[in-house]
Amino acid sequence: MDQFGRLFVEFKKSATRIETLPAYSVEEERAQFEHYLAGKPLPENRNEEWADNIRACVADGRYMGRVHIIDHVLTPYLQFEIDWYYAINGAAGEDIRFIYRNDVPDVTYTDTWLFDDTVVVDLSYNKEGELLYINQNDAPERLAQARTAWREFHARSFPLSELLAEIRSSRLVIPRATGRARTVARRKRVQPWTRHRFAPNS
Repeated sequence: MDQFGRLFVEFKKSATRIETLPAYSVEEERAQFEHYLAGKPLPENRNEEWADNIRACVADGRYMGRVHIIDHVLTPYLQFEIDWYYAINGAAGEDIRFIYRNDVPDVTYTDTWLFDDTVVVDLSYNKEGELLYINQNDAPERLAQARTAWREFHARSFPLSELLAEIRSSRLVIPRATGRARTVARRKRVQPWTRHRFAPNS
């Protein structure tokens, strides 16, 4: 984890992420998720440590971005992710984007971080969305796959602002999360890069 965490500080040009799951199970964020589902006010300083890292990277001219595969019905977890993390990360300068599952390109992909277009880190999860392992894959063919996947995913994706517009116009189905009437917009104190999304969702 320490080695993985250093990548988020030491990358030179870009750190990009593909997220594939409708929900992730992360022990360190369980309390926040329950807080969110209960409809309690969202803390203004949520995800502050990770947001500070994003601001520092962007100010230094480095790019941070992600594309998350979604369906036309958002899960409660994705609602939580948007409100608790993405709203903060996007404001800090991360390029947060989405792609509908039916628009996913016909390329080899998985949950992946790609640093500087040269370092591939794949993340494996079980069916409950729990992280099983992290693997830095140095095979040239895997790097080529990861580069192609990011290029194609990014080209077909749309930004967070567009997703929020769809939500506001009711063109996207937003089920009520338990105990919470949905209004999206207003994402441990563990190192943010130890979260599934790497990172974060971080």
